[in-house]
Amino acid sequence: MKQPALPITSESEIYSEEKLGGLYFAYGSNLNIRQMKKRAPSARILGASYLVGWRLIFPGVADITRGTKNDLLPIGIWKLQPQDEEALDIYEGWPTVYRKVRIFGIMTYRMNQTGFAPPSDNYFATIEQGYIDFGLDTKLLHKSREFHQ
Repeated sequence: MKQPALPITSESEIYSEEKLGGLYFAYGSNLNIRQMKKRAPSARILGASYLVGWRLIFPGVADITRGTKNDLLPIGIWKLQPQDEEALDIYEGWPTVYRKVRIFGIMTYRMNQTGFAPPSDNYFATIEQGYIDFGLDTKLLHKSREFHQ
């Protein structure tokens, strides 16, 4: 009997310079549809979801970290073209500021630094609008900000 495929649950780093496009999940300012359309004009919205066991943190700007089984990370899922991925790599400062990883098989960015610095009000408002754009629970965003205060 054939065994069912196991879900990809581990995080793996992406080192390739090749821009393939594909699935990308946003958790910070790239949730903001208006802003994302400027950065990656041909990106298409596929939907929203919540990752269990991950949470949003703010080491100055948005980042994610593994949490507890009770943590939920709201995400927006985009379909990128290769030119969108290239534009996001530049915007995110890959590979210096952010590194690219796959989590559950979907590409995203994680910061290379650690620590905490509260986000600016404008930056936080941009993310909040993204939560609204994707129909995500803004209470989780505010909880992430308060967690560090």
